Amino acid sequence: MKKIFITLALIFFTNPIFAIEENASKISLEEAINLALKGNIELQEQRKNLGISEYSIKKANALKNPQLQSNLLMGPIARGNSSQVGLMLPIEIAKRGARKKVALSEFEYTDNKIKDYEFKLKLRIRTAYFDLLVAKTELKILEERKELLEELLEITKQKNDEIDALQADMKLEKILVQINRAKANIRTAQYDFNKILNLENNFLFYDTKEETVFSAEFFTKLELPPYENLEQIALENRYDIKMAQNKITQAKNTLSSVARQRIPDLYLAGGYAFAHDGTSGAYVGAGIDIPSLYLYTPEIKSAKLELDKTQLEYNSIVNITKNIIHTNQDKFIMAQENVEHYKKILDKSQKILNLSKQQYKKDKSNLVNLIVVEHSHQELLKEFLDTMKEYYNSYIALIQELGLDNLTIDIDL
Repeated sequence: MKKIFITLALIFFTNPIFAIEENASKISLEEAINLALKGNIELQEQRKNLGISEYSIKKANALKNPQLQSNLLMGPIARGNSSQVGLMLPIEIAKRGARKKVALSEFEYTDNKIKDYEFKLKLRIRTAYFDLLVAKTELKILEERKELLEELLEITKQKNDEIDALQADMKLEKILVQINRAKANIRTAQYDFNKILNLENNFLFYDTKEETVFSAEFFTKLELPPYENLEQIALENRYDIKMAQNKITQAKNTLSSVARQRIPDLYLAGGYAFAHDGTSGAYVGAGIDIPSLYLYTPEIKSAKLELDKTQLEYNSIVNITKNIIHTNQDKFIMAQENVEHYKKILDKSQKILNLSKQQYKKDKSNLVNLIVVEHSHQELLKEFLDTMKEYYNSYIALIQELGLDNLTIDIDL
């Protein structure tokens, strides 16, 4: 009974790995980004804030409601005085327009904040897509190594060399363990990729269209423009910089709006007047709200400090951006050069591996030497893959600082 349970458990936990890969819908990076821009739940939530900001503009532009007033006299005093029924209309002086400007600047800030979220979502999808491709590439490398070791095992059997056969078999068994781990890593990367997509009411499971990073043009040589151009691109495109500018505008408008609270408001009144002896007529009146006891000084000083604070925040973001662009530019150039170096090294390593395999078949070399060459080649593949990760991560870091989806159509990461 225990054996049956273990067997069923193994089937249950191992088969889903293959089921996910077979049933997953293959999509390109561009398709993944488009799906997320349309259906990502968190992005839809962020977009609701834009509608809220639109209503805030209407709220800021609202007129004050009129007041219904009455003055009904009773008793002997009513014989010589009139009662009144009418309306009083409050009129704000130079305040409504200032409030509307504050709301408009808040709307622009919200709009840029949503665009910034969209931009960062694209970068997260790019990273998750690449990580999944790396996981699949690692599995592909292990499977190719498994084929090589299977071939070596057959050669050792043909030679009737028991020790070599045992060594080859041990290496093969070790590779099978690594392959299982790689498959589990792929499954985790697939879930992470779909978690970032976060599509509403979606029952499909998505996977990358490519099977490895080698099947796409990831490493086309890219010539970066001068640093000064990169700096200008960042200042024009980064949404956090635009948001900082929006905050400055909003702080200025808020200061203007608060300062205008000192301007007196008017009140106009009018209506129907009547006396108990049957005399009737109309009345008009006017009033003014004089800010004499409270001059809104704390609000004005606070708004001035907030303006200074937003200006410092903008200056800080710009200064940090300039420094980081320098660093990320250097890292990207170095990583790009390293990729080119490793491509040449791997070509030579592959030739050495092929020659060593032929020499072993012809009894010109022993199995230990071949395994050493094969192990060295696998280590180079891992190092190359790590270099590719550095290249891609430096690319993502650079375009994030520039506020661009990508630098050129020649690189489609």
